[in-house]
Amino acid sequence: MEVHSKNSAIKIIMKKQIQFLIVVALLSINVNAQTILGIDVSSYQGTVNWTQVKSAGITFAYAKASEGVSITDAYFTSNQINGTSAGVVMGAYHFARPEDNTAIAEANHFVSVAGPYIKSCYLPPVLDLEDPPSGPALETFFSSSQLTAWVQAWMKTVYDSTGIEPILYTDGSISGYLNNSLNIYGLWMADPDGNSSTPPATTGVWTTWDFKQWSFTGTVTGVSGQVDEDVFNGTNTAFNALTACVPCVHAYTPLPYSTSFESAWIADPCSGGAQRIPDKYWSSSVGGTSPDGDDYWHRNDYTGVDWTSPTLGVYSPAASAGSYSARFHNDPPPAGSKGFFDLYVNLSAAGTKEIKFDYIHNELSASPFAFDVMLSTDGGNTFSTTLLSIPSKISAWTTQTITTTAISATSVIRFVVTDKGAADVGIDNLSVTNTPTASYTTTSSPVCKGSSITYTSTSSGGPTSYSWVFQSGTPGTSSTASQVVTYNTAGTYTVSLTATNSNGSNTTTSSIVVNPTP
Repeated sequence: MEVHSKNSAIKIIMKKQIQFLIVVALLSINVNAQTILGIDVSSYQGTVNWTQVKSAGITFAYAKASEGVSITDAYFTSNQINGTSAGVVMGAYHFARPEDNTAIAEANHFVSVAGPYIKSCYLPPVLDLEDPPSGPALETFFSSSQLTAWVQAWMKTVYDSTGIEPILYTDGSISGYLNNSLNIYGLWMADPDGNSSTPPATTGVWTTWDFKQWSFTGTVTGVSGQVDEDVFNGTNTAFNALTACVPCVHAYTPLPYSTSFESAWIADPCSGGAQRIPDKYWSSSVGGTSPDGDDYWHRNDYTGVDWTSPTLGVYSPAASAGSYSARFHNDPPPAGSKGFFDLYVNLSAAGTKEIKFDYIHNELSASPFAFDVMLSTDGGNTFSTTLLSIPSKISAWTTQTITTTAISATSVIRFVVTDKGAADVGIDNLSVTNTPTASYTTTSSPVCKGSSITYTSTSSGGPTSYSWVFQSGTPGTSSTASQVVTYNTAGTYTVSLTATNSNGSNTTTSSIVVNPTP
């Protein structure tokens, strides 16, 4: 980051955000250094040789992403990509200009730049709060409560957009000026005393600290000129926990499954940026020509930074069941991108599966808009089956019903919108169920005349009712899941069970041999 001392007006390049070493098998590799050292960089360092930086003993690095509401660091993306490839744990920071802009506007700009690198295996995002490079100190612009409120608004906006709690970078003067309501956030202290092994001289209203910037004038192989040097305050275990490097593993829901999207949505560990999912069985991603942030699925009340105009394209009512729905933000333009909304589901049971949901899209002219429901049976590697296509306007919530006989434990149902850029799409009240497969067990077979036998349903697919027929048995019929039957006459008789739910029924039949009394 760029740190400017209030008294000496010394310009410092500050950057911190640790990026966790991602290694081939989707599993995180633990950091094993005794002292966990890092650097922070920006365009002032130019092109960095990250392989040499890693070899020099640097574990992590923060790279400047943005400043104010319009500045993007020209080297940010290359630093993130090349640093990660070299095995350096990377992170992103934003240089604040609170004297010029609102916190929300600055947070939105930061997430629009750094969003893809604020996720699992990266260190938390950082707000660089320091006095302006020139002019009065922040204390002349803001009271303590005003500056605290600005920081809090920035932190909350970034957290709401990414699901990851930010860290504050600042110096001893500002950390003591802010209110202690901010000490719920991690702290990165600028304290260039030249010693990586001593704690900061002060931490203001904080009782602990996460990082210390111990030099503004360091030299590290791979970096031309001087660079800020940093140290992490904690063990290898604590450092690895901070990156929260969670492998992307999809969970497949058993049947039946249903949701009306009412619960608070969660961060998607398998996608970057500000994406959200209803629960662990979903994943969300964007593709196509214009992944500009608007073309994502969220719960309909979402107001995060990646929807630049969340009030545009809304449909009414907001839900067909409950208060919320899943909404694809199809407005504003440009047109052409695709938004994928994937449900991972176990369809291994035999029988017909029914996919039912309510749908709305109040589009005046459909073309080039498209909505498709597709099916993969290989974990999302290929989507060879299109179950449903809706090319036309549906201005009111309307129930859609699809069936499939696919049998796969690693199935993915994909809801995909091809953007036109004029109105949003909603789905709600989703269920995936299957027709039962009737089956049962018996206590013994054959039996002797006058003996009893217990029949117990083992039907799959969520049956809600049963219908038994016991030829020459007592009783002759039953509607319970288990039934004791007595046979008083020798012979060979049929037994049938019909298992039923709202999707249909299935019947199985077998024979029972009743022997004469010995």
